[in-house]
Amino acid sequence: MFNAPIKSQCSRDYFYGKDLKLEKILDMLEGEYARLVRDLECPAYRLNDDDRWLLRRFISLQSARTAEKVARGLAMMQKMYGFMRESALAHGQEWIQPEPTAHHVMMNLMRSFSEEMGTGLLDDLKMTLIKNETSRNFVTSDNPAILTNRWHLQKLRRETFGKNSAGLLMMLPLGSRLAAMAYDQQVYSVKHDSGFVNIQRESDVLAINEHQFLQADAAIYFSEPNETDWLVKEFEILAKDRSIQWDAFDVASYDLSTATHDRYAVGPMSEVAQSNDAIFHLRSTAPSPSKWPSFVRFRDSAHGYTRGRSIVRRAYMEADSVNSGSYRRVKG
Repeated sequence: MFNAPIKSQCSRDYFYGKDLKLEKILDMLEGEYARLVRDLECPAYRLNDDDRWLLRRFISLQSARTAEKVARGLAMMQKMYGFMRESALAHGQEWIQPEPTAHHVMMNLMRSFSEEMGTGLLDDLKMTLIKNETSRNFVTSDNPAILTNRWHLQKLRRETFGKNSAGLLMMLPLGSRLAAMAYDQQVYSVKHDSGFVNIQRESDVLAINEHQFLQADAAIYFSEPNETDWLVKEFEILAKDRSIQWDAFDVASYDLSTATHDRYAVGPMSEVAQSNDAIFHLRSTAPSPSKWPSFVRFRDSAHGYTRGRSIVRRAYMEADSVNSGSYRRVKG
């Protein structure tokens, strides 16, 4: 569909509930973002600290509030609810908890976003703008904010990571010729001029667009009708790498103990629910693209910190005042 109204396709009425207090707060953030987009049209614009602060949070906000994100969250909450209900009934307990709704999911996502804004733990990410000087345009989608991690996916061979992870990359198209990117400067090196990266390689545009193709829910948006044919071809090539389900809910019951640990065995929900000692695990995986922008390079000294399985950035390690002394440095 050409000239499609993006707003009506990517949002819902009363997305945050009938209480519009949160809506008004977010409107203020969006107003500042609209001001920034206007400022970016000025050739003399230079990225400043206030706008870096805004872009980090706007990308994070956009990653949390799409209909696709809410649907994924609701599906996971429903699985968790079903398991806990089945477990309670299997042990003769009454179950009166209300079923989760999309509104519950959105409120949880917005609560997490509010806490994130308060802590400032995205502020260690380096912020840059990507100026597209090629003949190909950036595209966007109904799930436009990209949170990925080249270090985890390519070097560590891990599909699971979060906003606290070392190697985080956050990207958001700001138009057909401009995109914003935040990155972990302890892992990546990006050459820029006054906050701008000027790209002349079409392969870099395609690498950025690939994330939109892989993560879009139901729609890709582009600026020129004559781009249709090559966009369809690109999508058909990448379609096989689009997952039907990026999230998993595993349940396990106690199996045995050793001198150092307890072991739990994953099993069918109906069987695990009858166990007196059970655990569940929610996990999300991310798509692994076939190519990455050439201007995002690994540092020889790329590193993160861990005290278990997760590998986090220094800012998160230092914020963990209780356990900060137990982290060790991990190079990759």
